[in-house]
Amino acid sequence: MPSVCDQIPNLTIAEKLVAMEVLWSSLHQTFEDSDPPDWHRQLLLGRMELIESGTAVYEEWNQVKRELRERMA
Repeated sequence: MPSVCDQIPNLTIAEKLVAMEVLWSSLHQTFEDSDPPDWHRQLLLGRMELIESGTAVYEEWNQVKRELRERMA
């Protein structure tokens, strides 16, 4: 029997969207019941400090996508 992942390419767009909703709901519930790891909390706190101090650096989304594509090529 094929795995769930093997079946995804054969789904319609509507079925894929429903599957995404079900997965997201399941993940949301799983993570809602647990605390994030300490390293993640520290990373987020550091980023919040940059934002609050006005020193955060932002990049245009299209530029970020372009750079990621170049790295993966």
